[in-house]
Amino acid sequence: MGTAVLPALLLCVLSGEPASAQQTALSLDLGASYSLPPAGGIGIASTYANGGLRFGGSFGAGGFFSAAGIGGLALSEEGASWASALGGVGWLQPVSRNVSLGISIMGEAFTVGEPVPYRAAYVQAEPEVGFAFGGTAVRFSGYGGLGNSEVTVFETFVRDTRFGPRVFQVGSIVASNLWAWGAAAEIAQELGVVAPRLAVEAYDSPQGPYAVGRLGIEVRSEPGTFYAEGAVWDTPDGQEIVLRAGLRVLTGGRATVLASGGRYGPDPLLDSPAAGGLGASVSLELARVGPAPELTWRVLENGQPTLVLELRSPDASRIECVGEFTRWDPVPMLRDGEVWRVTLPITPGVHHFGFFVDGEWYVPSQAPGLTKDEWGGVQATLFVSEQDSLPDVTP
Repeated sequence: MGTAVLPALLLCVLSGEPASAQQTALSLDLGASYSLPPAGGIGIASTYANGGLRFGGSFGAGGFFSAAGIGGLALSEEGASWASALGGVGWLQPVSRNVSLGISIMGEAFTVGEPVPYRAAYVQAEPEVGFAFGGTAVRFSGYGGLGNSEVTVFETFVRDTRFGPRVFQVGSIVASNLWAWGAAAEIAQELGVVAPRLAVEAYDSPQGPYAVGRLGIEVRSEPGTFYAEGAVWDTPDGQEIVLRAGLRVLTGGRATVLASGGRYGPDPLLDSPAAGGLGASVSLELARVGPAPELTWRVLENGQPTLVLELRSPDASRIECVGEFTRWDPVPMLRDGEVWRVTLPITPGVHHFGFFVDGEWYVPSQAPGLTKDEWGGVQATLFVSEQDSLPDVTP
């Protein structure tokens, strides 16, 4: 299997919408991919039919999780079918008006079949701190990963017998301990529907140090998001130049279409070289589990980012939203059955807010980032990152 297949498919499988607050969602992902072997490496071009199930959602204040089981069936005669199970948990929480802290932890175990059987399992953690000032976002993160891999190496022997030479093939397992650690810094700028991003990263591993510089751009519109990225890697085996691009389109229902392709960078933890590939998939939401949330929020990109807040309160006669994005002036919300809704312009950064329900200050218990204000009252805190400025992203 080419090393680009798994990153390409993971983009398609794991880039769906988050579930609504306090809910979890089950999704089916179906797609196809085409991989190319590393330049000068061992392998063949292969085509795969891919599929899997994904389960994910949010919890508490700023917590989120995901789990998936995916696999690829080789459609070419010499390709290697594969399967993977992976899951992760994370937390992102504002700590002040312009600062947020977070951490994400992910683990994966996967296996690749013949002609070169390979198994690997690893866990990786990434703490981060983010700063947002108007349309500029700066992020610093660390990285640490541990794992183990096993590859089956076959040796061929020829033995003379009374019936003539006989060929024997003996397989032996070669195990390796995996580890890598590093750090990254990234700066992004919001320029309307366009968001350029610049990042530098450095890693150390058993095979030696890695360094990478990335330059990317996102173009956001109401139907979806396009991104492109170029990177230069300095690896123990020499310099690698990689280019990749992707497209995410929302259909308006419970389906999301994703496509990606290009030349993907090496992986310091798995010691995999750069390789190329193409992938496309459709993600279909099968079910949502949990009660209908009292408060939901999403950020839409339609020329300028806008925030949509929906508060479920069937007995209220008047609800107003107030926060930093309203200059602390109460803005009336419109009623639609049991749900009250308001749409407001918003910029990336940290925003505090709450509601007046029939003249009384109110913040739902499951609102994001509950903190006390200077008068001892409770207020919600919404952190809008560059990546949140996507269509229909509901935490």
